Amino acid sequence: MEGSVGPESRQAAGDPVTFPGVGELHMRIVLILLFACSLLRADPQSDLKSALTRLGGRDPVKARVEFQSSGRNGDVSKLVGDEGKATALVEDGPEGLRIFWNRSLVEKTAAEHHVEVLDPDKPSGAGRAMDELTATRLGSYLNAAPDLLAKLEMAQLTGEEADTLEGQPVRRLTFKVTPPLNEHSRKIIKQIDATALVWTGADGLPVAADYRVRLKGRILLLVTFESTETEQFRFCHTGDRLVAVRHIREVQGSGGGESNHQKSIASVVVLER
Repeated sequence: MEGSVGPESRQAAGDPVTFPGVGELHMRIVLILLFACSLLRADPQSDLKSALTRLGGRDPVKARVEFQSSGRNGDVSKLVGDEGKATALVEDGPEGLRIFWNRSLVEKTAAEHHVEVLDPDKPSGAGRAMDELTATRLGSYLNAAPDLLAKLEMAQLTGEEADTLEGQPVRRLTFKVTPPLNEHSRKIIKQIDATALVWTGADGLPVAADYRVRLKGRILLLVTFESTETEQFRFCHTGDRLVAVRHIREVQGSGGGESNHQKSIASVVVLER
């Protein structure tokens, strides 16, 4: 009939053309793509490992390390304490690791050692600090990435969230750690709980890390013991190195009527070469 309008003619000029089911299909494609992208994204632990692996630790570096150590140990009714301080100048580069001790510190340590030989109840505080500040420890301060990578190998990521550290935005990663034990330790340690926290900056590199290990055990079915060890690190990035600029380690333990409490603090200042 003239003047009648069929369904095909109702699409006026300018009206959008629609097809049944197209909107739902488009939404499904978007969701699939988003899911695929999430699968392609590396997990935070892999990202951290990758960032640390890129640090070769070969660029020359020079630093001053100030170290202080204190401890109390012995019978719980009569604890004996001592403390000491030491400062070292450390260089690491193509020629290897070089450590310089101040002459006055060396002379003080020798004098304390002489007194200790005559009276063992008077330990050498400075000598103890120098003994703890080993070449291995100093080297790990100036090249902290390998040690952190080793810890990540025995860790399982359990959480990730945005955080702030000293006023700066960071990502906080939480790990469950399974420390390796030798045969003797496996026999006497009955319970162990280890965790780690790592804070990463915008570049993906660590700016801080905390570790905590608690264990309980028994020796010869008679003597029980327990121990708690905590470590706190602060890092900086210089050249191709991750440098531990601060390290606090504290160990507390008891067993068999004995008790001990050890604490050390290391401060590392990177110097111009």
